[in-house]
Amino acid sequence: MGCARLALVLMALWLGLQARAQREPSPVTAQHLQIISSALARDGIHAGRVELDSFGRVELKGEYADEPEVDRAFSTAQVIVGVKWVSPVTPENIRVKTWEKKLGNLFARASVLQPQVRNGAAPGPIRNRYALVVGVGRFRFGIQTLEYAERDALTFYQFLTDSGRGQFRPENVTFLSNEHATRANIAAAMDRVRNLAEEDDLVTVYMSSHGSPPDKKGAVNIVTHDTETKPRERIWHTSITEEMLQQFVGGIRAKRVVMILDTCYSNGAYRAVPGFLPPGGKSLGADDNEGYGISQDYSRRVLTGSKDLVLEQAPAREPVAKSIIGESAEPYGKVLIGASGSGEQSWESEKLRNSIFTYYFIDGLNRYGGSVQQAFNYAKPRVVNRVKEEKGRDIDQNPQAMATLPNWDMRLAQGRPR
Repeated sequence: MGCARLALVLMALWLGLQARAQREPSPVTAQHLQIISSALARDGIHAGRVELDSFGRVELKGEYADEPEVDRAFSTAQVIVGVKWVSPVTPENIRVKTWEKKLGNLFARASVLQPQVRNGAAPGPIRNRYALVVGVGRFRFGIQTLEYAERDALTFYQFLTDSGRGQFRPENVTFLSNEHATRANIAAAMDRVRNLAEEDDLVTVYMSSHGSPPDKKGAVNIVTHDTETKPRERIWHTSITEEMLQQFVGGIRAKRVVMILDTCYSNGAYRAVPGFLPPGGKSLGADDNEGYGISQDYSRRVLTGSKDLVLEQAPAREPVAKSIIGESAEPYGKVLIGASGSGEQSWESEKLRNSIFTYYFIDGLNRYGGSVQQAFNYAKPRVVNRVKEEKGRDIDQNPQAMATLPNWDMRLAQGRPR
């Protein structure tokens, strides 16, 4: 028995050494840390400091006056070493008074949500359908134009409101693009849908835009027409945040919610904004295709407000999510679909004249009578192949889907498959 235990210990040590050997070496040096520390001091952040975490990334430590100060420090670190080499922040790392207050309110918030959690009965047949469709291709404060974001959104809107396909009543669908797609307008539209939708209704949200750099929690916010870029941390305060989406999903009465986010962060979107990117325009050691999409942690937080959900990948022909609520013969639940993975960009195609993901997802909706799950399963491999064909064999884009139930084959059309 002693020999067996020793063998297991030695094996664990060997695997740990192998993992360390395969881990990408950190390009962050003591000089980088000193540059960041000096910049924090110039900004009046004297109690904050930085260290390297176990992965060789810059990690904020110390004390900060409030969350805006944390954001300012986090942004400063990103400008110096890039988004790839700055570690997400947790309340355990640093002391912030506002975080202490939020943590203290968790029990009160849980008691408000408790009746919804207990009410696990399946909804009845769909009564009304509501949608918010957003496409932002033009930006007020120097962010690079997206050629096809408005077209993406318009194509999706046309599918929903077409009398032979989605059959959504036009008055129940809000369409916002470019100058009309401000943060205030999008927030107001989300509030309207949340207030109107009842338990048996179906709600769909589609957004196509740029993403922000990952914020202090690793979330990529959705950039609006009026999202600000100066000072740099304002991008997180003036975009559509994870908290806004979480409050929308958590507060809505409808038990059928489909959210599609065709958005990602890419360095190229911010090259014209002075001082926004590190020297060289990318993270230390990163290539020119550096980008960040929707992560699994982000998706589970938006869908459930929880960090406890564990989801398993499955082949494209099978459901891609693990149940957290229960099973039902009638498709329902809350679904979040992202156009790309956490370390990837979401690409547009001049040949298709659309985002590659949106093109194939809508093609799938047309082919499968509006079935969300079947459209996603149809689109995913085609997106992967098309991106490699058009952008390069070494470029990856893997659409992601997470759902609160295995059977999330809800339909965005009232017609049957062709």
